[in-house]
Amino acid sequence: MTNHDKWRCNYHITPPTGWLNDPNGVCQYHGRYHVFFQYAPGYPTDDNKAWGHYTSRDGVHWTYEGIALYPDSRYDRDGAYSGNTLIDDDTMVIYYTGNVKQPGDHDYTHSGRESNTIRITTKDGVHFSDKQCVLDNRDYPDGYTCHIRDPKVWKDAAGYHMVLGARTDSDQGSILLYTSEDGIHWSFSHALTSTQTFGFMWECPDLFTLDGQTFLSCCPQGVEPEAYRYQNYHISGYVPVTPEALTSGDSTGIPSPVIDEQQFREWDYGFDFYAPQTFVDEQGRRILIG
Repeated sequence: MTNHDKWRCNYHITPPTGWLNDPNGVCQYHGRYHVFFQYAPGYPTDDNKAWGHYTSRDGVHWTYEGIALYPDSRYDRDGAYSGNTLIDDDTMVIYYTGNVKQPGDHDYTHSGRESNTIRITTKDGVHFSDKQCVLDNRDYPDGYTCHIRDPKVWKDAAGYHMVLGARTDSDQGSILLYTSEDGIHWSFSHALTSTQTFGFMWECPDLFTLDGQTFLSCCPQGVEPEAYRYQNYHISGYVPVTPEALTSGDSTGIPSPVIDEQQFREWDYGFDFYAPQTFVDEQGRRILIG
């Protein structure tokens, strides 16, 4: 079995077999850490994406809990893509992107792809509610490709907030911001982008505040390498954002160029560190997993 392979990682989370990618829905719930992840157990013969699931009491020793989410509905039949978990009213509320590819002659960038934002709930990470599509292509602003994905949702005194990674029709990376009163019905607020084009797509967005400063973490795709930066094919990093950038913008969907890409810092300069996601544990610590 692969578990007895001498080359198998003893520290990093790895699946029993197949393909692993983005961490999803990372959280701590009732003292137990949950790490879901993009998982194609049948890879390379079958690369349709599900969510695998590991749990831990200490963040070091992990137990494989099996496949949590299958791409088995009208909204995610071609892949249960990335998302996050919000602990709300003592319930794990999961948001993720359901990928659907329509038949026909499509490039699946400008046509033929449905990017559905799906909401489900669970009390244990094993038994889930029915899948509920809360946003689809009709809810995204004009001027964007079909590449809109990876919801990150949080809640504060003002209500629920969501950021989504996006790619404009002019191949500029962007972040879409939505608000909600109940976590189910969402309204588009505005979009953010950099002052100069900084990659064609911004995946895996995350917004959080540390010591009074708000940061955007994301994965810009297509950034040109420099001598000592951006050497990976796709990169991940963070950049400070102002409070004004989060509260004002063009509600038509035209992204506001308020992010200074010159302040972007990579999370890691090594190879293959990608799709990081943060969460706040029950001790109040913000933890990042990539």
